[in-house]
Amino acid sequence: MKNRILGTFAALCLALASVGMGAGAAHADDDGRVSCTGYASKNAQYRVTLAERDDDRMRAAMRVDAAKSGQRWTVTVYRNGSKAYRITERANRHGNISVARTVRGDDDDRFRFVAVSSSGQRAARTVELDDDLECRSGEGSKGSRYGYSVQESGDDRVTAQVRVNGPTKGARWTATFYRDGSRVASTTSRANSYGNVTLGRTFGADDDRVKVVVRSSTGERISRTVDLDD
Repeated sequence: MKNRILGTFAALCLALASVGMGAGAAHADDDGRVSCTGYASKNAQYRVTLAERDDDRMRAAMRVDAAKSGQRWTVTVYRNGSKAYRITERANRHGNISVARTVRGDDDDRFRFVAVSSSGQRAARTVELDDDLECRSGEGSKGSRYGYSVQESGDDRVTAQVRVNGPTKGARWTATFYRDGSRVASTTSRANSYGNVTLGRTFGADDDRVKVVVRSSTGERISRTVDLDD
């Protein structure tokens, strides 16, 4: 009986530790790494990651999930407007591609990722480690995937943007932004023909907690907070 109790207690501790690790992973970005998600022009989803290495080098990676196997994708990465590398790959049987290279760069360089498929789909995103950029991602209450970013733009202002990969064409989405609990801005837009929508506003903030609450006409809800003072 005693061994059974000890075994149950150990299993419970392990489960709680696993939950804690999963929760922390959602906020894993730090000063030497940034990872942002979004959607392409025809509903493919992407993630770009920029990570600092030693000796003025950066690891620049991009993953695209298009759910269409065999499609050819060309990924080009630019550093401060100049091409850093270009790779062409075919999507695997799950419709995914993943590319990564270590290139010269510093934390104040701007990296732009551009992916173009053989069917004409396009995804593009610019990131910079020294840009006071925070990115988070997750799923809404009905499973729609989203990416939420807050970028400081100088003069105590930020641009907050949420990109939702929703399932319903023409759905009406409203995003409301809060700074330290006070409502500061809101915006409304309809999803495109693929169900995707981007909502963003620029407003005053400085080392504050910036929260977004997003609601759709189909009843889905998203809520996420970024603490700029972390």
